[in-house]
Amino acid sequence: MNKFIRIISTAMGILFVSLLFTYQSYSQIPKGIPKPTGPIDFSKTSNVIIFGAIPAIILIVYLVFRKRIKKIKQEKREKLKKRNENE
Repeated sequence: MNKFIRIISTAMGILFVSLLFTYQSYSQIPKGIPKPTGPIDFSKTSNVIIFGAIPAIILIVYLVFRKRIKKIKQEKREKLKKRNENE
C-alpha cells in the first residue's frame, strides 16, 4: 500500500510539472509578431549574410582561438615541467 501511494504521488507530481511547463511555454509566445512560415530564401543577399556568412565567421574564429588557447596551455605545462625537473 505504501508503494502504491508513492507511485501515485510521483505521477501526480510529474503531471503537475508537465502542465506547469506547458502553460508557461505557451505564455512566452509573443502576439502580433510575424512568424516565419517556411524555409529561408537564400536568393536575398541579406539572408545569405545573416544565415550563412556570419555563422561561418563565428565558427572559424572559435576554432582558431580554441587551437591557440590549447597551444598556450601546452607551452605553460612544458615550462612548468622543465622548471620542476631543474629544481
